Amino acid sequence: MTCSHNRCSTSEHHTEAARQEPQRLARRVATLVPCSRTEAERYIAGGWVRVDGQVVDRPEARVRDHQQVSIDPAATAEPLPLATVLWHKPAGVAVPDALHLPTGLALQWFDAPHRCAAEHKLGALPRAQLHRLQPLLPLTIDAAGLMVLTQHPAISRRLTEGVRDLEQEWLVDLPATREPASDDARAAWLAAAQRARTEEARRHPPLRVSWQSDTRLRIAAKGWTAQALARHLAAADVPLGQLRRQRIGRVGLSGLAVGQWRQLGMGERF
Repeated sequence: MTCSHNRCSTSEHHTEAARQEPQRLARRVATLVPCSRTEAERYIAGGWVRVDGQVVDRPEARVRDHQQVSIDPAATAEPLPLATVLWHKPAGVAVPDALHLPTGLALQWFDAPHRCAAEHKLGALPRAQLHRLQPLLPLTIDAAGLMVLTQHPAISRRLTEGVRDLEQEWLVDLPATREPASDDARAAWLAAAQRARTEEARRHPPLRVSWQSDTRLRIAAKGWTAQALARHLAAADVPLGQLRRQRIGRVGLSGLAVGQWRQLGMGERF
C-alpha cells in the first residue's frame, strides 16, 4: 500500500513539474486556436500573436502557463509574402560582404522607428520577412543612398542579371572644405567625368553627367557599381566629397530620410 502511494505521489509530482515547465509558443497557439503546429507557426511568424501584450514572432519562444497568449482577430495562417526593403543607407555604415544580411542587423536597421513617415503606422516587419534578405547592388562604406535588400528571387535576378539595362542616378558632392570652383574648373571636371580614361571605364556604357548645382554633379549611368564610379572619378581628378545613389531604374529615394526604409510597393517596378 505504501509503495502504491509513493508511486502516485511521484506521478503527481512529475505532472505538476510538467505544468510548470515552459512550453513552445507554437504548441500553446496550436492548442488555443485550435490548429496544426504548422499553422500556429505561421500565425506567430506573421506577427499576429502577443504574449502578455507584446508581439512575439518566434515560434520557438517559450511561455509559461500563467502568461497570457492572445491572437489578433484578423490573423491569417497564410504564408507571408516575400519582402523587399528599400533603404537610405547612411555614409559610414558597412554592409557585410555576404549573400544574406545577418538577421540581427536587419532587425536593428529596419525597426519601427526607422520606417518612413508614409508607412510609420505599420511598424516593424515580422522577423520572418527580415530573415535572409539579400543586399543587391551594394554601396561602399563611404557611399550613401538607395539600397535594395530582398527575399524575392525575381527581384534578385532583375538587379543582378539585368542590371546593365537599368539606369542608376548618382549625385556627387564636392568636398565641403573645398574653395568654390571656377567656371573653367567645373567645365573641366564635367568633361573629364564624361571621358572614359581607363580600361574599366571603357567596358561600361557612357556616363551622362551634368551639374545639378555649383557643388554637385548628377550622373546617370547603366551597369556602374559604386566602386567603379568612385575609381573613375578619381582617375578623372574630380574631387569627391560624397557619392549618393538617388535612383535605380524607376525606383528612387523619394520620401526616405537618411537611415529610413520602406517596403517596395506592390505596383512598383525597377
